[in-house]
Amino acid sequence: MTKDKLKLGVVGCGRIAQAAHFPAVQKAKNVELAAVFDPSALLARGAGLRLDVPAFTEQQEFLTADIDAVLIAIPDRFHVPVSIAALNAGKHVLVEKPVAVTAAEAETLIEVLDRTGLQLQVGSMKRFDPGIARAQRVIAEGGIGRILSARCWYRVMSELRPPVEATLFPAMLVDQDVRNRETALKAANRKTHLLATHGIHTFDLMRFLLGDLTVSAATMAVDGVDHSWHGIATTEEGAAASFEITASVHAEWTEGFQIYGSKGHVSAEIPFPFSRAASRVRIFRADESSYEEPIFGDTDAYKLQTEAFAAAILGGRPVEPNARDGLKALEIVETVNALTARDEPDQRKTA
Repeated sequence: MTKDKLKLGVVGCGRIAQAAHFPAVQKAKNVELAAVFDPSALLARGAGLRLDVPAFTEQQEFLTADIDAVLIAIPDRFHVPVSIAALNAGKHVLVEKPVAVTAAEAETLIEVLDRTGLQLQVGSMKRFDPGIARAQRVIAEGGIGRILSARCWYRVMSELRPPVEATLFPAMLVDQDVRNRETALKAANRKTHLLATHGIHTFDLMRFLLGDLTVSAATMAVDGVDHSWHGIATTEEGAAASFEITASVHAEWTEGFQIYGSKGHVSAEIPFPFSRAASRVRIFRADESSYEEPIFGDTDAYKLQTEAFAAAILGGRPVEPNARDGLKALEIVETVNALTARDEPDQRKTA
C-alpha cells in the first residue's frame, strides 16, 4: 500500500473508543480517521459531529465507505463476527482484546484471515508501552541472561476507579440504554468477563516477555463481587513464573512484573492505562552492579499501537500481536478457567 496515511474507520463509539481510541487515532501521525460506526444513533452521530467525520449506524454501509482498515472497539461477543465481516469486505482489522470469546471462535477467525490474506492485529496495547517494550528488548537480547523466575500481577482498583476515570476521561457521550444492557450482561457473567478482560492483559504480557508458557496450577478466591486468581506456569525455556489477577482491590491500581535472570533483573511498575504514562522500568545488570531506569517522552500506548498497526499495513509487514497471539492468550484464559472451575465462592464468615 503506497501512501502516507491509513484511512481508518472505528467500529464502536462507546466508552473505550472515546477514552482511548479516538484520541489515539487523531494523534497518530500515519492515520486518517475516515469514519465511525455504531448501531446507537446517539453515539454514532454524536461522535461524528465531535470528530467531523462521516457517521454510520448500518454496518454494511460503513464497510463500503472509503476506508482501508477498521478499529473494532465493541463488546467482546461481537469481536469475531464484526472482524469477519470487515475482512470479507476487504478491510484490515485492529480489534480490541480479547480477540474472541473462546479459543474455538479465534480459530474460526484465523481461517478467514488465511483465506483473505488480510491482516488482524489484537489490541494488546501494553506491548506498545515504551517501558514494557524496552524491558522486552533487554530480555530478548540476553541482557539479564537466562530467565530463572518471573512474577506478574494485575490489580484493578475498586472505589478509586470511578473518580480517577472521571479525572482522566473526556466528557463522554452516553447511550444509557446501551450502558444499562452491557452492565447487566457483565454482572451476569462477572467471573468470565473479569478474567477475559483483565487477565488477558497479564497472559499476553507474560508471553511477550517470556515466550510461550504452560500454566500448571491455579486457584481462585471470591469475596462478593471481588475475584482473585493466582497461578503457576513454566516457560518453554524452563523458567518458573507466577501470576496474580485481582478484580477488584480496595486500594490503588497496582500492576507490574519482576523477572530474574542469570545476569540481572528487570522490573516494572505499570500505571493505570488511561494516564497514558510509560511504565517505570528498572534494569539491573549484575556485571556492572548498576541500575538503568529509562525515561520516555512519547508514552501513549494506544497511539503507539495505532501507529504500529498503520505502519505494518502501509509497509506490507506483518502486524504484532496477531490473531495467533490472541488465540494463545485465550488458551491460557481457558486453562485457568478449567483449573479453577471447582473453586467455590468464598464462604468466609464475617466477624
